[in-house]
Amino acid sequence: MPELTHALLPDSMRVTAGGARVIGVDVVRRELAELPGGRVQAAEIAVRDAERSLAAVDGADAGEAAREELLRRLALRSGDRLAAALADGSAEPARAGEIGAAVAAQIAAVAATRRAHAESRVDAEHVLATARAELDRLQGAGRTRREAVVGIEADVAGEVEVELTYVADGAGWTSAYDARLDDGGRVTLTWIGMVTQQTGEDWPACELTLSTARPAVAATLPELEPWWIDLARPAPRAEMAFAAAGPPPSPAAAPRRAVAHAVEAEPEEGLVAGSWRLARPTAVAADGTPHRTTVTTVEAGSRLDHLTAPVLGPDVHLRATVVNTSGHVLPAGPVSTFLSGAYVGTTSLETTAPGGEIELALGVDDRVVVERELESRTAHRIRFGSQRGATQRWRTTVTNRRAGEARVVVRDRLPVSRAAEVKVVDIELVPEPAERDELGRCEWVARVPAGGTWEVSVRFGVEHPKDSRVTGYR
Repeated sequence: MPELTHALLPDSMRVTAGGARVIGVDVVRRELAELPGGRVQAAEIAVRDAERSLAAVDGADAGEAAREELLRRLALRSGDRLAAALADGSAEPARAGEIGAAVAAQIAAVAATRRAHAESRVDAEHVLATARAELDRLQGAGRTRREAVVGIEADVAGEVEVELTYVADGAGWTSAYDARLDDGGRVTLTWIGMVTQQTGEDWPACELTLSTARPAVAATLPELEPWWIDLARPAPRAEMAFAAAGPPPSPAAAPRRAVAHAVEAEPEEGLVAGSWRLARPTAVAADGTPHRTTVTTVEAGSRLDHLTAPVLGPDVHLRATVVNTSGHVLPAGPVSTFLSGAYVGTTSLETTAPGGEIELALGVDDRVVVERELESRTAHRIRFGSQRGATQRWRTTVTNRRAGEARVVVRDRLPVSRAAEVKVVDIELVPEPAERDELGRCEWVARVPAGGTWEVSVRFGVEHPKDSRVTGYR
């Protein structure tokens, strides 16, 4: 069989033979008399070309450096002579200015050229490093190659078509997304597969299927060990602890990313994973460069609102909430967001099941303004001077300068005590929040009309022993 990649998993190899019986498959290593010349020679040529390009940049910059030194010396000597000529009246000031301006212009031009050479040198060094890395990879593979030896048994002599399939390490894909919100509030979410592979062999244009299966994760089922608790005992001596510990456990295998390989002809959602066959044959090089390909596109309406946490900062963020109507689980990945065709930034998407909600951050909306200010702070003694306390009142105001109503989610927080001696008292929230949890986090939902304002007042006090210092509170 032809040369196989070093990254293949021997246990995954399967062979079928039309009209014959496969009686055995072995993966063997073969020592080559010499390295294959084609790819190595191409890599060597690429390295030499990159070295020539770098040398050309260095040569050009050396010439400009010599020119710069000459101009500086000329400027120094001519400056002394012009100064003497101006002093004795044999030169006109206008002529001296013309000469100075001409020399300065040439020095500036040389400096600009050398800056361009410096940038070109960075690019040339990167190209050379990439070419050398590729040559090292090819040469580092050594003279050992893998081949498959297939035993076939047939009833009659003739040609047999043999198909060999296997799984190789070093191939995988991750998810990325483009989210575009139009003026009508509809979101187009494009799911992009970023396919990479470093299996040691380039993939020509072929049918490619992306799968969300994770074989390394699903290989075994979790088993619980007893949860032992005990009284704390003195630590044993080091040699005894080492003897009792026994041999160190073997490291767990790191989960692999989903392998990109041709499996199913049609997209389908399996019991635990989905797969998508790409629309056209795709070629992927073995250099690890990501290859972008569209998996699917989801179009859905969105619910727009604003979100702000003025205790952290005055920004009011525009948010779109979209329901996953694709029928597939969307894996986690970065999302590039666009608002009316303009790029607004990059957010992230968590793994979302069908019917789940996706939150998209669409940037800061300066037309909704929030202000949070301290209205009062009162310090006092209570309980016959054994306790001290302080009360604060904060007011948050939201102003809507948009043309229509704005739905704004306002988040704030109250202090939470970790010590019985420190108490949070005199809490007053006006209006009452829509949500409030035991960690002091509060959330209001305000509907602010165009040109209108909305306010919330938060008051709380903190009591503690007068000889104690409270951290996290001012």
